Amino acid sequence: MKTILLIEDNEIMLENTKEILELSSYHVVSAKDGKSGVAIALKDNPDLIICDIMMPEMDGIEVLKKMSAITPEKKIPFIFLTARFEKTEINDGLLLGADEYITKPYMGDELLRVVAKYLRQ
Repeated sequence: MKTILLIEDNEIMLENTKEILELSSYHVVSAKDGKSGVAIALKDNPDLIICDIMMPEMDGIEVLKKMSAITPEKKIPFIFLTARFEKTEINDGLLLGADEYITKPYMGDELLRVVAKYLRQ
């Protein structure tokens, strides 16, 4: 079973997204801010990270930068899931190394298609 780290500060969004992923047979670990998300990533070594951008403690951009710096030898697929949808923000996220950028609100099947693309179960 593939493990996904979900980093999201909105409790409702976190629970809904987690449920969609778990119903599709993924193991999901979660964090409510970027700082704890990085700590969990280092401990649990997930197969994929889904991360919000606007969060307390450490935003998603910083999470991506930290993960890229800490684990350069093992690129973990990284998906931004965020309400920020300006073209320049999307391009900036992708240029920093994010693999995908999904905007909220999202459709469950859209999320699952993107996840499957990187996890090929």
